[in-house]
Amino acid sequence: MPGTYDDIARFYDVDMARNMPFDDVAFYVDLCARHGGRVLELGCGNGRILLELLQRGLDAVGVDASAGMLAELRRKAAARGLRAPVARMDVTRLALRAGFGVILCPYSLITYITDDADIMRLLAAARRLLAPGGVFVVDAFVPRAVVAQQEFRPDYRRPFGAHTLARSKRIRPAGPGLNRIERRYRVLGADDALVEQVDVVETIRPVAPDALRAALLAAGFVPVEEWWDYGPGTAESASQFFTIAVRGAPG
Repeated sequence: MPGTYDDIARFYDVDMARNMPFDDVAFYVDLCARHGGRVLELGCGNGRILLELLQRGLDAVGVDASAGMLAELRRKAAARGLRAPVARMDVTRLALRAGFGVILCPYSLITYITDDADIMRLLAAARRLLAPGGVFVVDAFVPRAVVAQQEFRPDYRRPFGAHTLARSKRIRPAGPGLNRIERRYRVLGADDALVEQVDVVETIRPVAPDALRAALLAAGFVPVEEWWDYGPGTAESASQFFTIAVRGAPG
């Protein structure tokens, strides 16, 4: 059976955390510091962003569906002497009190929510949870054409404690607008002897900037600011990430 983020939580800092080519963490820390107010991070994972917000002295909380990722976050927070205000929660079923100055939906989390009703439920909850004048910030991968892969292709080999972590991947269409991403993690010992293998399968639905804007407008938000690859500017064909900040429409 394919694994989940619980199974790869211990790999994450060597894996996806190192795959982000931009300093989105500094971007979010600066944005939250400028806007002020309490911060909610959706999909906080093992604390890649949340721990830096807390280290900066910001009043921030996080939610994530993975117990394994949250366990890693708590372990890392304790090592820094930080309190870890987090809860295990489905981001499409948010049960929190309103009053957040900033709500973050980072690292293309929204593309992992493949059902329209779940997306609208998330957006409605975000609007409800914002304090007056608060901002909801969403980012997403800029969609690219996908070439179906029949075989796993190597992604990287990286040191992992006394071992080596080797990841390979294949991507295949999973229906209209959906991509099935299969990742294979192999922990290798001396002479590349296989110590452990974990396979993970995810389905994502890439969302174009215009579609993301339209969904936010339909949910009752008004745009405030946009960024490409976490910086100012206009759309470029080479951009990998689109980020938008919105506020709840008055009335």
